[in-house]
Amino acid sequence: MRKITLCVGLMIVFMMSAYAFKVALMITGEVGGNPIYEMMVAGAKRSGQVNGYEVKVVEGGYNAAKWEQTLIGLVATMQYDVVVTFTEGMPQSVSKTAKMFPSQRLILVDGLAPEMENVFSLGFKDEEMSYLAGYFASLVTLSDMSNANSQQKVALVAGDIYPAMTNKMKPAFEKGVSDCHEEVETFFSVAGSWSDPGKGKDIAAALFSQGVDVVYGIAGGTSAGIIQEAAAQNRYFIGVDSNIIHLNPEVILACTLKKADVAIEMILTMAFKGELPYGTIQRWGINEGVIDFTFDDPNYLNTIPLTIQEKMLEIYEKLKNGEISPL
Repeated sequence: MRKITLCVGLMIVFMMSAYAFKVALMITGEVGGNPIYEMMVAGAKRSGQVNGYEVKVVEGGYNAAKWEQTLIGLVATMQYDVVVTFTEGMPQSVSKTAKMFPSQRLILVDGLAPEMENVFSLGFKDEEMSYLAGYFASLVTLSDMSNANSQQKVALVAGDIYPAMTNKMKPAFEKGVSDCHEEVETFFSVAGSWSDPGKGKDIAAALFSQGVDVVYGIAGGTSAGIIQEAAAQNRYFIGVDSNIIHLNPEVILACTLKKADVAIEMILTMAFKGELPYGTIQRWGINEGVIDFTFDDPNYLNTIPLTIQEKMLEIYEKLKNGEISPL
């Protein structure tokens, strides 16, 4: 009897060890050169290393028309416990795929899919980032920093128009600017492309000619042209999502940070442990530790006047504590 019990126990252990939790990331684009996706992959792999599971990365390329079919094809293999995809361009594709494969668990990050039992969606509180950028831009244009002029004009440049930009980022940026000082004027421009530095350069030149001295760029690769023109005309730039100050510390004063690696590591670890609440939609921000600002960057600490640094820390804490609203 003991031999039988031992054999059964060994079989169970073998079956458990043979099973490997598998995760696939379907990237809407390519990883290389995209700071957010680089962070996403790094965070997913950290979770995999810590918890002992496999992570497969599939790049969907830049043809958005192919993303849905790539996702469906990936799920159709039925090889993965969880399939993760990204951005506001994918909610309907995730919903369609979830209906086609009701036993497959799907995660959408940085986008919100319709609520379904086998889908978990995470959106970031981008309005918190934009509010911080607006407040900071206002402080800089009002300051006596060397490249700040007396016209008190700042700008937001977007790669394109989409719901989060229209409903959250743009209004939050404008509110941050005006909460700092009502008389600072805000400009808004849309490039129509996430990968056209030439267009970014032209937009920046037009804004600077109107007196703008600080630009917040949410424009992907198009922002490279904005930074180039800002350097040529002695103006300032604020980055988004990742810390790029080191690329040109005299121009890029600060960056709002989206800690995508932290977010996806937390999500996938919960999924691995069976703790992820599928069927729900969540939005994370400062309080969840995934929205931040380049407070600790050495260039920021050396370049930005102490009064502005202190004020930004104060505003950050007020956002965190709910004392002020970004919208």
